[in-house]
Amino acid sequence: MKNKNINIWLIKDNKRGHDKQSESLANAIAKITDAEITTMKEGSVSSLIGSYIRDLKKVITKKPDFIIGAGHSTHFRMILSKILYGGKTIVIMKPSLPMTCFDLNIIPVHDKIRWKQNVIEINGSLNDIDNEKQHSSDVGLILLGGESKYFIWDYVDITAQINKIIKYNPDLKITISNSRRTPKGFISYLKKNIPVGAEIILYEKVSRDWLDKQAKKSKYAWVTEDSVSMIYELIASGSQVTPIMLRKKAKSKISKEVERLINLKVINPYGAKKLNAKKIKPINEAKRCARMILDKWSVY
Repeated sequence: MKNKNINIWLIKDNKRGHDKQSESLANAIAKITDAEITTMKEGSVSSLIGSYIRDLKKVITKKPDFIIGAGHSTHFRMILSKILYGGKTIVIMKPSLPMTCFDLNIIPVHDKIRWKQNVIEINGSLNDIDNEKQHSSDVGLILLGGESKYFIWDYVDITAQINKIIKYNPDLKITISNSRRTPKGFISYLKKNIPVGAEIILYEKVSRDWLDKQAKKSKYAWVTEDSVSMIYELIASGSQVTPIMLRKKAKSKISKEVERLINLKVINPYGAKKLNAKKIKPINEAKRCARMILDKWSVY
């Protein structure tokens, strides 16, 4: 039962993937209990202190219950917020500071953290996506990650795989989209080396909820294997997911996680032809974490 108004502060770093996880958790909490979500200004610690002093009268009346952030640049601002105003700090990711600095750490399973009382393990990344079962069998999606310390971004090889996907699935209306990490020169190269008319949508040009909407209608999706977060978002939406192979610098936690999902038949093995992986009940990780958080601190 909703019996307490929860104040949530979101500490953002203006990186869409990080901010999206924070928003997903805050929104999931708000669906369970009354909550007011406040986005705190992005900036340095010194500018944050100045902002707090200027807005003291306004902010002090709304002390946070939860301070949520994702991304290394949010860490000190989260801790400063707690020192000044109290509240529970919830960091989403393996932090660069000791985990004891935060009240709760929400960390992907593939980071292989030893269990602690202040840790919740999640599959992939936090998302608040539900499978609405509105997928179209003639709609496909190709999502591109980008440069990574674990993988080599080979323009020629990746483009060849995309061309095979388009060639082997002529019945699909396929949309290609990039991400923040995609090398800027790759899209120009791709446009010159794929069939005329193939649709490329730049993530910088679309609304923040574009991917969620696209995932919910794309029955088939291919994702470069460096982006486990996008793979899990598509699994949650109910899409049939196939990874796009990248050249590996070395064996990594990311490649092991992709292999694990393939072996479990949650996603398809590498390939260009559309396939149907094992039917699973998608888990809304943000909703699961929200309930655990509210239970942990008995605030609803």
